[in-house]
Parts: sequence; structure tokens; C-alpha cells
Amino acid sequence: MTTNDPRPKTEPARSLLQDVWSAGDVRLIDELVTADYVHTDPLLPESLEGPKALAGWVETVRKGTPDIAKTICETHVDGDAVIVTYLARGTHRGEIMGIEPTGRSIEVDGICVFRVSDGRLSECTDVWDAFGLFDQLGTFPPLR
Repeated sequence: MTTNDPRPKTEPARSLLQDVWSAGDVRLIDELVTADYVHTDPLLPESLEGPKALAGWVETVRKGTPDIAKTICETHVDGDAVIVTYLARGTHRGEIMGIEPTGRSIEVDGICVFRVSDGRLSECTDVWDAFGLFDQLGTFPPLR
């Protein structure tokens, strides 16, 4: 392996998407992210801070879509940034964001921009097609 090999920098991002989000192994989060990790998502009113908050969000999403699978499409490295495009698929089997289960299959495109610090993820901005998701579910979450 050469020093230009992008695998070491991309591995935590791959593991977070596939082992944590897709396989549900939230125990890995402490190994993959920094203590001051920040996660931004279009469904969240504010960013999450820390591994415990991320684990709670993963568990919430997986309760609503227990078979969620994030397939990595492309990965790019630019300095301390790892950019990953993905396709998320699943079935809406549990309540999420006030929307009762519809049983519908969902499929949405997304992109995560991660920051890597000392081999761990310190930040993720996860941008995905939330309106496409709600359109597929046939409803939108209640307004607060």
C-alpha cells in the first residue's frame, strides 16, 4: 500500500454507511467517529453532536426502516474530505418523524461529505432527497 492509497481515509466512511447504517451495528460508532463528531441531516432541526447522538439517530431511522441499506456508488478523497454518493433503499415499517408505517418501499439518492481527523470521522454533512422520500411515502411529516 502506498501513501497515496485512499483506502485508509475512506474506510471509516465505508464502515459507517455499510456496517452501522445498513447492518445496524451501532457499537462501531465509537471506533469510527471522534468524541466531538458533528452530523448534519435534512430531517434534523439541528446538527447532532457526539457518538451517542449519532447512535440514537441511526436507531431511530432503523426503527422506521429496519431493512435500510446504503449502497455506496462513488467515493472521492480531497484533502481531509471524503465524499461518498450512495443509494439508500428500505421499507417503511415503523413510525418515523410522526409518519405511521406505510409498508412502502423507498429509494433515495444521497451524498455524504465527511471530514476525517486522525483516522476517524469528525463531521458528516448528509444531503439526500428528503422530498423524494416523502413523495414515495405519499405523505409529509406533521409541521411543528
